[in-house]
Amino acid sequence: MTQGIDRRRFLGGAIGAGAAGVPRNRRGIQLYTMRRVMDNSQDEARRGLRRLGAMGYTEVEPYWRFEWTPQQFRRELEAAGLRVLASHDGLDIDPASTTWKDSYRENLEYAAELGQRYTGLAWYGPPYTEERFRQIAERMNEAGALAAEYDLKFFYHNHDFEFLNRRADGAPLYDVYVEETEPSLVMFELDLLWIVVGDESPVDYLRAHGQRYMGYHVKDHVWGMRLNADGTAGNPVEDVGPGMLDFPDVFRAGDRGDKHFFIEHDEPQLSHPGDEEAEFKTAKAGIDYLSRVRW
Repeated sequence: MTQGIDRRRFLGGAIGAGAAGVPRNRRGIQLYTMRRVMDNSQDEARRGLRRLGAMGYTEVEPYWRFEWTPQQFRRELEAAGLRVLASHDGLDIDPASTTWKDSYRENLEYAAELGQRYTGLAWYGPPYTEERFRQIAERMNEAGALAAEYDLKFFYHNHDFEFLNRRADGAPLYDVYVEETEPSLVMFELDLLWIVVGDESPVDYLRAHGQRYMGYHVKDHVWGMRLNADGTAGNPVEDVGPGMLDFPDVFRAGDRGDKHFFIEHDEPQLSHPGDEEAEFKTAKAGIDYLSRVRW
């Protein structure tokens, strides 16, 4: 097992004087962060997009589409000075499904009309077995071939379970995807918090396979786990910047001038308890960090 990321820099990655930084046109946010204040109506979604654009974001990554047609969504994005580079569009991974290609083509058609470059699979439930990972790897290769018909690149987005669950040889099950998917068909989006929670090093994976990663979920954490009101373990996620992860080391390891950077926070209210502006404060902390970080 490789060691987790170096946590020596206690402020979420030192702001150094290096030459490299996040280009303005690659500063994004995963809209799951904003769901409490954007998902209840199209008016909320519209206001949210415009506020994010005004902050300085240039890209957003949706996890759903606000019941807009691709043409409507694109107009709203343009009005806010934003674009959708990538989206978590879903993929039926049931090996018994005989219709998954038809439903997936509908997602791809929408993504292509929206102007996306990437389309991704972000999560699925257990069981997490080596046999199942091999089946899903095969499905992802097929999905990647379909996506290519629409000039899109398929990617897989990790959580922690791919690293916490192990192959017979002791390696993370995530390695099945790295080894058994075709590099020309399947890329990856690296969630920088969840790989650390899975006790693996993003630096190691980026050094070994950096060309396969289209970008990151830039997600920070606090030491240990927060406690919920009932005393149970809560989410460890923190605003990017005040947290603990050493992002410059990660960005340096993966730097090929091709990565996109998506801020994400699963529960902004944990960082800003009771604050109705919690999501926007989290978003502001994120764009401020992306604007000034150097490596």
